[in-house]
Amino acid sequence: MPRPPTSHPLTRCAGRTPLQHAERLLGVVVGAALAASIALVLTGCSTETAKPSVPLAAKFAASTASEMEPEAAWWETFNDPVLTDLVRRAMHENRDIKIAAERVRTARAGETISRSWLFPSVGMSAFGSDSSSGYSTAKKQGVPDTKTVGAGLDVSWELDLSGRLRAGAAAAEAEALAAEDGVRGVRLLVMSDVASNYFTLVGALRQAETLRAISTAQDETLRLVNARHRVGLATAFDVERAQTDAASARAQIPALETQAAVARHRIAVLIGDQAFNAASIQPSPGNVVAPAARQGQPATLLQRRPDVLALMAQLDAANARRQQAAAEWFPRLFLGASYGRQGLEMNGLDLGAARFTNVAALLTMPIFNAGRTRAINEVAESGQREALLRAEDGIVRALEDVENALVTQTQERQRAQSLQSATESAEAALSHAQSLYDRGQIDLLPLLDSQRARLAARLNANESNTRLLLDSVQLYKALGGGWQVFEHPATPTATIEADRPPLS
Repeated sequence: MPRPPTSHPLTRCAGRTPLQHAERLLGVVVGAALAASIALVLTGCSTETAKPSVPLAAKFAASTASEMEPEAAWWETFNDPVLTDLVRRAMHENRDIKIAAERVRTARAGETISRSWLFPSVGMSAFGSDSSSGYSTAKKQGVPDTKTVGAGLDVSWELDLSGRLRAGAAAAEAEALAAEDGVRGVRLLVMSDVASNYFTLVGALRQAETLRAISTAQDETLRLVNARHRVGLATAFDVERAQTDAASARAQIPALETQAAVARHRIAVLIGDQAFNAASIQPSPGNVVAPAARQGQPATLLQRRPDVLALMAQLDAANARRQQAAAEWFPRLFLGASYGRQGLEMNGLDLGAARFTNVAALLTMPIFNAGRTRAINEVAESGQREALLRAEDGIVRALEDVENALVTQTQERQRAQSLQSATESAEAALSHAQSLYDRGQIDLLPLLDSQRARLAARLNANESNTRLLLDSVQLYKALGGGWQVFEHPATPTATIEADRPPLS
């Protein structure tokens, strides 16, 4: 009776009962298991798990007195409801975040594929044939007409004796974690860009408002100078100088309006809209104050920075790939089985149906492949070293970012205080000069100098306040927080961080 074809390239053991098949297969498995046990020991001894060895200080060198951890929703510390709304809209509508989320789906599907090789594969097969040779010649030669039909259940399984498949699944899981950290990194970049462009918009509008107010005052000065010129109390040169100052102030306004429009356009795109609708983005009235720095400690920084977390996950994947490559030296055991029924009809006579069973095993081990296995291990080892260097480099760069941001913010805060004091002095000096000029005690030149000094002081103070807000955003970006607020409830941050290996 014909046997059904088998879908697995395994050695077939025909002519035995299922019990005999199982007994023979058991002997093969026991021998392979003994060889695999030795392989596992050798594999564990020959592959090392790489870990970063970057020493961490107890605190940042440029830290302030506050060692408290930064707020998760750091954008809310600016107490600006418009900014808070824009950040939340961006987290739900930004296209870059959605693209990164699709990469996570791909990585998770890859993890499922890698883990599926650890389990048996079960499939169903059906077959049939119809051999009809006619009645003229076939009858004389005794060739019968046959019809065969059957169906069966096929099972194939690679026993993971050396840990190769487990290492591959672990690598895929780590790569999926790295993809999730990539989404967190994109979230951090987007919320930082929204805040930076928002404060750029606020600063540009504040500067334009200041220039308009000063330009109005200078226009009034020009009117007074023209009046004095008409009665012979001012020269034509005084009129020209007053006109020059008034026109110079007005000339700075268009550039600021352009800066404000560009910032609006960028925010509109970041929140998933388009530049055409950017005019609806209007900042909150009043002044926004930069909050005090709360940087926490270096050790906790590395649990917040998405780029560092992604590099650590990539290192875990490289460690697993190294173990997977080392397992290529050792035997691989495949098991397969088929079970089903087959019916036969000969010359129109139904001969009935019969069950069939086929159990097989295959043990393979590389002996010579022209250096392919050695090259696979060299590739994995090099990838492991590269991942380790990248992780260590990412850690020191993260620490550097925070140190730079702390120094920049501290110095800018001191500069802002000095400029605010200079602005108050310039306002007082201008008031005094205006009073003296109105009484005819000074000429126009000291008044114009006082106006220029006030203009420069106020513009510098506004620019410093905007710079301080941007520096605060840069510090929060360097600290790496904020993405936790928008994590999916199914994967809480605490669980993810608990699975991370500690950094030494």
